[in-house]
Amino acid sequence: MNKKNVTRKELALSVTAKLSVSHRNAAEIVDTVFATLKSTLVNGESIKLVQFGTLNVRDKTPRRGRNPKTGESMTIAKRQMITFRPSRQLRERLNA
Repeated sequence: MNKKNVTRKELALSVTAKLSVSHRNAAEIVDTVFATLKSTLVNGESIKLVQFGTLNVRDKTPRRGRNPKTGESMTIAKRQMITFRPSRQLRERLNA
């Protein structure tokens, strides 16, 4: 199975093809969308993309863990992480 990542450049090329805008404008559109997504998540808000899924910021509490290199016990600090929950339509298409 060949795994491939979609890059910002490929997204901009797709926007160029669909909207018939210049590559520079398409790149700005993609960058603006990502900047808006980032700032929304940094503010702790969730993002719901209809027919795609929901991005949420989740708080993780501190917990005990160990350093895999040394085996030493340590405390993993509290932190925030992003979770993604796909929409029902996306799950159905993936599992079809």
